[in-house]
Amino acid sequence: MEMRLTIIYEQMGDLVQTTVAELPGAISLGKTREEARANLSEAIEMVLEGNRLLAEDTATGEREEVEFHAA
Repeated sequence: MEMRLTIIYEQMGDLVQTTVAELPGAISLGKTREEARANLSEAIEMVLEGNRLLAEDTATGEREEVEFHAA
């Protein structure tokens, strides 16, 4: 399964901030666009893990884990 996400780049002083339009809270910084984008992978993982933990506390239905890879 392929997932396509929209990365938004914004200049914040001397740093570049990246956010993911489809995943509020996934934010990273870097000295360059490339560095900020590379740091974004960890931010995406953290947001997804946080959302999973929230779902464990509230969801009562049957669960299935799937694996996917994002570029």
